[in-house]
Order: sequence, then structure tokens, then C-alpha cells
Amino acid sequence: MMKRDILTQLQRSLAFATLLCLVLQTGAQPRISIFFDHVGDISRQEKLSLTQAAQRVKQLGIEGIDVRVSMPEEQLQMLDSLGFEHACAIADIDFVNGHQPQAVRQALDFMHRHHYTRLLVIPGLLPQNASPELVEKVCQRVAGFVKEAAKENIDVMVEDYDNPRSPCYNTATLDHLFAASPPLCHVFDTGNYLFCGEDVMTALHHFRERIHHVHLKDRKAKHDYASLPVGTGIVPLQDVISELIRSGYDGWFCVEHFGAPSMLQYVTQSVANIKAAWKANIILSK
Repeated sequence: MMKRDILTQLQRSLAFATLLCLVLQTGAQPRISIFFDHVGDISRQEKLSLTQAAQRVKQLGIEGIDVRVSMPEEQLQMLDSLGFEHACAIADIDFVNGHQPQAVRQALDFMHRHHYTRLLVIPGLLPQNASPELVEKVCQRVAGFVKEAAKENIDVMVEDYDNPRSPCYNTATLDHLFAASPPLCHVFDTGNYLFCGEDVMTALHHFRERIHHVHLKDRKAKHDYASLPVGTGIVPLQDVISELIRSGYDGWFCVEHFGAPSMLQYVTQSVANIKAAWKANIILSK
């Protein structure tokens, strides 16, 4: 019995040491980013300038910003002056309706000028009952763009988008896109897998090797998509962060709650919950 107790303790110590090494590799704190749209919401709701709103966000411990490639230059310069890191850029490129050379060039030029390396592409919405031929064309257009971006060392990503007409709506449609373009990466959105009726942790395990960015979004219930602070709904935040840490993920956790009635309050609570879940993973591993 004593030998078994000693062995169990050694196994626990080894597991904790392994997790601690991973945490140290990814930083003492989680890398948290935020949509710039949310900074705009804080500015309007709290009657602050954009700069003041961004400063409030920075004070919470948010170091990265997710921006759109159509953002005005002065806003990007303001974020840079405050020391925000370039977490992710977002581009709407409607590959459903063709190759979109102008939108492609705009996105790649933005990435080059502003030194972003991760690009989330929203590839448009398919018509109802889209033909397999159209779906395949969209996949090939995305694959062509991924190849073009790779020449400039840009990681192109798609997320599990919360619309059934999206070419990347659920596991099956994402698998189809990834089969057409092996280098394509994944933005893992916790709330959107619930939206399409899939289990969050099952999807996480399925796509783990492709995940380069994470949107932390919570839901009130499977069929209630009201915005909530991260960690206050039904998404298993602790399990998501634990699995990502264990697997060596060292990317960003972007807080997301579009439509929040009090964005600053939601962001504050989300950041606190993410940090608590991060620390709990170390404590629970002892």
C-alpha cells in the first residue's frame, strides 16, 4: 500500500511539473485579447474617448487586439501607441461569390503594412440548399487564398461561424474546408459549437492540432444565445483552458460578447474568470 501511495504521489508530481512547464512556456498569465469592436462599445456606453476606453481595457490585463482589416489608420496607430500586441486581423472575403481579388489584396496589404501574422477570414454565406459544386468552388477559392497568404508568412484561419449557411458552420463543413486546404488553421469559438448543436470539448479534441486562436464566448443555454461574461454560462471554461494548456497551446484567448448591455462590466468579469480558470489548472494539478 505504501509503495502504491508513493507511486501515486510521484505521478501527480510529474503531471504537475509537466503542466507547470507548459504554463511557464506560454507565460505566467494567459494571453488575453479583445475585439476592437468591444472597445468601441465601451467608448459609447461609458462616454469615453476610444483612447480612454482602450486604456481601461489595457488596465484589466488585456494585451492583444483583434482588428478588422478595414480599420482607419489613426485607430491602429492609437492601439500601437498604447502597446497592444497584434493578436489577430479579421477580413470578410466573400468567396461564395467569386475569387474577390480586390478584397484579397486589401487583406494581404493590411497584414504586410501592420505586421499581423494571423488572419481570420469570413468566407461569405452560401445560398439555401447550395449545390455540392458551389461548396467545392468555395473550398478551392479559400485554398488558393491560403497558398497566396503563405508566401507572405501569414496564417489564414476560419472559425466555426454561427450561421447554418456558412461554409464553416460545424465540424463537417470545417473538415471539408480543411481537406481542401491542409495548411488552413482554425479559430476555435466556444459558443458557436453550442450554436450548431455540437459538444465543445469533442470539437476541441477533434481540431486541437489546427487551433491557432481562440474566441472565448459563453452561452446562457443551448437555445439561448444571449451574451454573457465568459465563465458564467454553460461553456466549460475550466475544461477548455485546461485542455489547451495541456496540449501546449500558446496563443491568444479573445473575449467575445457582442451585444453586451454593459461591455466594460462584462469584459472585467470575463478577464477575472479566465485568469481564475488559468490559475486553478495549476492548483488542481498538485
